[in-house]
Amino acid sequence: MTPENNIPARTKDEEMAQFKLVAEVFTRFQEKQELPDGYALRYPKSSEWNARLERFCHAWRQSCPYFNFALIPEARNGAVWLHITGPEGTKGFVESANEILTSNLNPAPNLKNTLKRKIAHWTQALRVLPDFLIIGAKKCGTTSLYSYLTQHPGVAPARNKEIYFFDSSKNFNQGLRWYRAFFPTALAKFYAQQIRRQPFLTGEASPEYILHPKAPKRIFQAIPRVKLLAILRNPIDRAYSHYQHHLRSARENLSFEGAIERELAKQRADAAYFDKDQCYLAGGVYVEQLKAWKKYFPPEQMLVVANEALDENPSPTVAPVFAFLNLPPFELKTYKKLNAFPYPDMAPATRRGLIEYFKPHNQRLYKFLDRDFNWDK
Repeated sequence: MTPENNIPARTKDEEMAQFKLVAEVFTRFQEKQELPDGYALRYPKSSEWNARLERFCHAWRQSCPYFNFALIPEARNGAVWLHITGPEGTKGFVESANEILTSNLNPAPNLKNTLKRKIAHWTQALRVLPDFLIIGAKKCGTTSLYSYLTQHPGVAPARNKEIYFFDSSKNFNQGLRWYRAFFPTALAKFYAQQIRRQPFLTGEASPEYILHPKAPKRIFQAIPRVKLLAILRNPIDRAYSHYQHHLRSARENLSFEGAIERELAKQRADAAYFDKDQCYLAGGVYVEQLKAWKKYFPPEQMLVVANEALDENPSPTVAPVFAFLNLPPFELKTYKKLNAFPYPDMAPATRRGLIEYFKPHNQRLYKFLDRDFNWDK
């Protein structure tokens, strides 16, 4: 159980500043050394870097007390090492953070990526719309699934994994030309299909699409033949992962049990209540979310993937996804789970209560999909 704390929630501007700081720390180190329970990252001697690393450590010590952060200066030249150590999974967290920030999954806000964004904006009219969308759900493995798909030679990644176009009024109001700027050019597609005689698909993965009431209609009107992928996870584990994500980013200051009770209290006061940012429980009622998509898209345009199968047996789980997208079979060299983060186990009594809470919703989902995910244990 995580106790309540007095850390105030961050504003959007503070979140962006923190993201930039994290991106700098995890992408601009000079050297990396593996430790028994983590990694050591080396940075140059400078007062600016010392200040950055102090801010980084201060923020993460508050939100992740089960990690250890130590700054160790080199005696000979004043360079500094950041040691990040902790429980099992710490090494994977450091590795995936660097991979995500140095790829199209969540590119770091640096000069190179800024230039790419400007070029894409200037050529937006020459770019294609996506062939597939991973619509969610949040904290269910969308990053790993998207990474696997974009490793197929017939799939060209979007400039960002998450674009949040169809669920953001600000982005959506900028129009489809703005959206096209995130995707490859029509010339690249022509060259792949007509010259090299290879398949060419592109797509994005915005995990909150599945929740947004306007997203299904908006997507249908813009790209009616798009293929949709939904990845679902045991809603109890999804809720706890969602909560831990908010705890790390200082968007939550209650215990998990307190956060759940807050959501339940608001639901009791208003049956229509829904908060997409703190939908720990509502985010796992998948049957209601999928029903909204069925109104616009036929079954042959949507595939549901189980997160547990993707984690335990990625190769045979990804193969039907390639087939669904009409891509030839392709075996990845490695299947690395991304965006995973170690955190303490949930209290057994809390899990028992959530099993009972989600059981009727899960049963309706199993009937709706004619598929049992075996989550009610």
